[in-house]
Amino acid sequence: MDADAVRAAMPPPISGGAAADRIADALGTPNVISEKANVTAFVVHRFVDRGLLVDLSANLDGTLHHPG
Repeated sequence: MDADAVRAAMPPPISGGAAADRIADALGTPNVISEKANVTAFVVHRFVDRGLLVDLSANLDGTLHHPG
């Protein structure tokens, strides 16, 4: 297996904030800049805690997620 080919095929991970924005969009309540967020990174952490999302990072201060 070619590790470089696998890495090239994988999209880069996104932050917890970006994941929150995508979840908000999927729910039909998009996060709007300069307004209170409908879905926050805190919610993303709760999804990770419940096994609904996977955290790809080892950083305790933030999370990274597969964009799919």
